[in-house]
Amino acid sequence: MQSPVLAILWEQWRLTRAEAAQRLAQGILLASAVLAGVAAFGPIGNITVRIALGVLVMTYLPMWLSVAKLNGGCFGDGYRPGYPFYFLYTRPVRTFVLVAAPMAYNVATIVALYLVSALVLRATFGYPFPLAPLAAWIAAFQIVQWTAQWGTSNKVVQLVGSMAAGLGLTALGMWRAQAWPARFDFSTGDYALLAAIGVASFGLTIAGVARQRRGEAIPRTATRSGFSDRLVALFPLPCPTGSATRAQIWFDLKSSGLPVLAIGLALAIVIPLLFVATGQIDVALSGVFTRPATRGVAVVVAVFSLPVVLLLGGNAFGIRARQGRTYASAFEATQACGTARMAGLKVLMRSVCLLAGLVAVGVSVWASLSLIAVVGGAPLRRYEPFRSWQRAIKGTVGPMSAYELLALAFVTVIAVVVIVAARAALAALRARYRQRVNIAVSLLLLHGFVLVLLALAAQRGFGVEALTDAVFGTTRGVATAAIVLATVYLLSRVLVDRLLTVRSASLAVLVSAAFAAAWVTVLSAAGVSLAAMPATDAVWTLLPVLLPLTASVLAPWSLSRIRHT
Repeated sequence: MQSPVLAILWEQWRLTRAEAAQRLAQGILLASAVLAGVAAFGPIGNITVRIALGVLVMTYLPMWLSVAKLNGGCFGDGYRPGYPFYFLYTRPVRTFVLVAAPMAYNVATIVALYLVSALVLRATFGYPFPLAPLAAWIAAFQIVQWTAQWGTSNKVVQLVGSMAAGLGLTALGMWRAQAWPARFDFSTGDYALLAAIGVASFGLTIAGVARQRRGEAIPRTATRSGFSDRLVALFPLPCPTGSATRAQIWFDLKSSGLPVLAIGLALAIVIPLLFVATGQIDVALSGVFTRPATRGVAVVVAVFSLPVVLLLGGNAFGIRARQGRTYASAFEATQACGTARMAGLKVLMRSVCLLAGLVAVGVSVWASLSLIAVVGGAPLRRYEPFRSWQRAIKGTVGPMSAYELLALAFVTVIAVVVIVAARAALAALRARYRQRVNIAVSLLLLHGFVLVLLALAAQRGFGVEALTDAVFGTTRGVATAAIVLATVYLLSRVLVDRLLTVRSASLAVLVSAAFAAAWVTVLSAAGVSLAAMPATDAVWTLLPVLLPLTASVLAPWSLSRIRHT
């Protein structure tokens, strides 16, 4: 290309096109699922619409991960800061162009995708999803994030700057969103503030990138550690050399498991402190604002802390990403260790640490909900839905017997292991068969969106009940057959390829049988009677009992695909 600006924009499009399609489908589908799912059980209230808006906004708040990870690292690092200077061009390019062209593209595309999603949801559900105010807010948030990512190569400066600006913008957005869906407007002063933040952040980015180009910033070295590396250094555990299995466990804990646990414990400590601090700030601001919204920041952190920890629990196989490509670590791919044993140890260690982190965050959130009513003396009415969820959980779990609680705990543990194994396998298969996996995921998202639209059309009386029942019945039948056939095929492959021994396969079947017994016990405790169901519904209800066996054979098979092909 003759123009460096066009070359930069083309490269940004090449990196983000797949992620853009994924976010667009995810935003529309998840928000629609929230609205349509609640509508199936009763009228949609304001809290449901706000949750749908929150899901939509959280889809577009993160910066383009495909661009951010050009410097390498992983999601736990927040991706290493600094401008990717090796990604330059043959002709000299001014710093202004290097910063302005990709930042304008990254911000404009995110805003455009949000507007498209909001317009689709407006036309589909009839709720006034905000356009211009929230688009301006998202644009300012994106500029601040890219400033923290590119403007410095110091991780501490990046974290402090992005958190301070992000919390301030979050407080502004939640303050203006209190009256929504009735009204969501920004004043002229709000727009001026967002514009000033954007201009100042852009200037800081240019100054920071210029310093890095002149070599005045912290130099990049191959030994520079990221956030996860620092977390690993918090646990100075010596490597056991007497056993290959213990050494592999040590490696998996140090490299991926303990950092996830440390993040969960950190969130568990921060959440109650944040509730106390925001409660006191609300008291201080009550004389100036009638409805201060700083405590809403603590509520948002508490609500999204569990999904964040669960998100960090994926990629147990250590699949890496750099410069738009994904690959497996050469060290792990060439270890003198059996694929099945390696896959099992990696999934087990990540699951144990993830489960401990989830428990810590869950206990912290549960205890912090009581602070909503007592800290600062603020009215409870705005946060009553969260307390009602707490009462509903107490009402469901409280009457259970000790045996039923044990079965529920076992189901939860196995569910976490299955999630970790499935996400690790998906990452490995995506690195090996990127195009095929992208097509399959896109088709599944499209099919899910069609199901949501059909359910909504049936609820509004468009006369498509027969079509909706047929599509849903066909979907359940195809899903059941696909899981059964995939499990049988993968089990035969891992046995033929000798990835699993007969003993290991028998152990997987035994665990699946125990999960099936626990699952039936949990269903009985929830009041679900399998005998009273039609045969097809009973089969669909019992389908999850196959998932542990499926994950047990999928994990080693997917790891072998990337290790030996």
